[in-house]
Amino acid sequence: MNEIIEQENDFGFARVYAIELLYKEKPLLNRELLYAKMEQYTGKTDQPKNEDNKSGSLAVWEPYEQPEQGDMLHFFHLNYMVEYSEGEMPAQTSLTCMSPRPISDYEEAVQQSWHWNEAGQTLQECSYSLLLVDMMASGLEPKRRLELHTNALRAILEIAPCDAIYFRESKKLVEPFMLLTAVDAAEILYGALNIRFYNVEGTGSDRQEGLMDSVGLAALGIPDVQCHFYDMDTSEVADILTNFAYYLFNQGDIITDGETLGFTEEMRWRCEHQYALAEPHRVVIDLDPGQPYYAGRQGGADE
Repeated sequence: MNEIIEQENDFGFARVYAIELLYKEKPLLNRELLYAKMEQYTGKTDQPKNEDNKSGSLAVWEPYEQPEQGDMLHFFHLNYMVEYSEGEMPAQTSLTCMSPRPISDYEEAVQQSWHWNEAGQTLQECSYSLLLVDMMASGLEPKRRLELHTNALRAILEIAPCDAIYFRESKKLVEPFMLLTAVDAAEILYGALNIRFYNVEGTGSDRQEGLMDSVGLAALGIPDVQCHFYDMDTSEVADILTNFAYYLFNQGDIITDGETLGFTEEMRWRCEHQYALAEPHRVVIDLDPGQPYYAGRQGGADE
């Protein structure tokens, strides 16, 4: 087991997937409505009746209506079953009332919030937080795991709308309405995938050097993507990385080292698995756009 955990950490895989819901005002949860919404979005199934749970498809413990720090709701999602050597077990999510973390913990997320200019200001006004995590769900196929989290998040947002959402695994702050709009448009990775850009300075080159990467895929068990380049249109690179990330999410890691990526007849970007140039430590597929644009480094992930 320790060896498996080490391999997962080396890859960047998240055994527990976490999303923070941030509020300006203290959230109030109507327990009955939340249960109904959770069943609506995560689906109904039958389960054996027992003394602790006579209601059917969704088992819950420690319910609350007005959350205090440490209060928790726990859900067993019986139509998201995970196969283990001992047998099947339902994937689970829990919702916990937390104290907000220091603003400094979100500094990188604010700096990379190109999609939401008001992220920093909104965050400063938030004084309350709910934490949504999954458990026993890491064995789900990536699409199913993210689907479960997205559906659970949607249920909570309809009962207790928040002011900002922070995806811990992608280090991304998102505006709740924009997230729901994107999900409705089948952009399932809107919150789970973050495309970041860094200006690279101090290398002695007089050319414009940049590093762009994704964060969030490795946490789901799929390589992230990165491109280290000179003198390229950052919007174009961002579009390519986003399209490639969706391709990997939908198809899986079917790319072999040395294979070329091309969305047009002229495009031939060489692919290679490496460790990421920027934190966090994880496996990425490095994209080489060719000369004179590639700034390095291909040649293996042997750091």
